Amino acid sequence: MISLDTTIFTGEIGDMRTRHEAYAERSGGQVSVVVCTRKKNLPPLDTPRLRARATGSGTIYTYVPDAARIGATIYAEQPFDVITSQDPFLTGWAGLQLRRRTGKPLIVQDHTSIFSSPYFVQERALNRILRWIGVQVIRRADAVRVVNRRERLACIRLGVKPEKVCVVPVATNVQGFGAPLPAETLQQWREALGITPETPVVLWVGRPVAFKNLGMLLSAFQRVAAQMPEVRLVIGGDMSGTNFVGQSMARGLAEVVKFTGAVPHPDLPALFQIASIYALSSNYEGLPRVLVEAGAAGLPVVSTDAAGVADVIVDGLTGLIVPINDAPAMSEALLSLLRDPARRKEIAARTQAHIRNHFDEDSLHHRWVEMWLRAAEGKPPCAS
Repeated sequence: MISLDTTIFTGEIGDMRTRHEAYAERSGGQVSVVVCTRKKNLPPLDTPRLRARATGSGTIYTYVPDAARIGATIYAEQPFDVITSQDPFLTGWAGLQLRRRTGKPLIVQDHTSIFSSPYFVQERALNRILRWIGVQVIRRADAVRVVNRRERLACIRLGVKPEKVCVVPVATNVQGFGAPLPAETLQQWREALGITPETPVVLWVGRPVAFKNLGMLLSAFQRVAAQMPEVRLVIGGDMSGTNFVGQSMARGLAEVVKFTGAVPHPDLPALFQIASIYALSSNYEGLPRVLVEAGAAGLPVVSTDAAGVADVIVDGLTGLIVPINDAPAMSEALLSLLRDPARRKEIAARTQAHIRNHFDEDSLHHRWVEMWLRAAEGKPPCAS
């Protein structure tokens, strides 16, 4: 695998290391990861099932040759059967170069909605270049793994054969988010945030990047707070380098918006379990795992109609879907659930059952590893 995720070395944020250990165990083999990074002196990771090497590149412009060179070295030491890239951009291009050196099939992963969402290319000029690179890469790949149905159709429209585009969401620890936590743990979070068990809480968790459109949620919550001043918005994530704290103060929300800072992935279930509603404000997504986590924790969801959301939420039954970048619609949807605890409870129960039935971690692990095995054997990558 060619990746950009350095957390595989630390295991501190996210679950990349544990997921890839599980993939390797299920496949009965080993996963080797080449991480494209400018960080120097990242020590190699070696376990019986998983190993990782960092490129330590001086610049992003050498990611492709550095990753292909390290991948070829790994192949010379212990031949592998299939190559996969984390994205269809630089890691995808590096995958093509490594395929040329080894002759092994390449699965390109597309975890977002770069081909199906207009918002990606509208975000910045660089994204138009990235999309062009992505189109070249997916057309040359042996298979493409996408995480939602809209993106699959977009890839097919771009000329990728249907049998080469597989929808395989990233596995999520559904059981871990659904298991009730001790009351003391939840109380510690409430005390840290200055809320009580009776306080209605809207939750948002993520990276404050542009496409997450957190500013729209703050605008929507300004309307919510004006009508229900007892409600709190809890924002989880590292906000350093942004002005969202200042924005909340400028909107008069200093007392009602609570910022947690960065939250280690193992601590997220507690944050979900003290909330009343989860809000997703994104302009585009792949398949938002945070919605799977929220549903598993028994939270009703209000989300924008970003690609991938409809793969998780059944509008009106397991959550509410509103137009993208529509703060009034978001606020009205939030208020409708905040004012109706009985409806929230009904939606939460349906959401939790839906997530358990459709996003079982073991089943999704099996589908992803099955794609590896079929590609390695020269079979159509998408199992019927």
